Amino acid sequence: MIMTIFILIISAVIAVAFIPKLKKNKETKTIVIFSIFLLIGTALNIGVSLRLKIPSPLDLVTFIFSPIKDLIVSLTK
Repeated sequence: MIMTIFILIISAVIAVAFIPKLKKNKETKTIVIFSIFLLIGTALNIGVSLRLKIPSPLDLVTFIFSPIKDLIVSLTK
């Protein structure tokens, strides 16, 4: 629980440090993308701190490309 609060505080500090500079330069799209990535990173870090099982992106890549690999191997035999 303490780690979750610490992660939220760090994320808030990062947002406070960068968003005003982006707002000053009127970079709205950058603010939106920055906020999305910050939220995703914060959520993943909270999940790790709570010891949740977070799947690896490699699992998705393997799931997608395994049938393609099998097809290519079967065609080359």
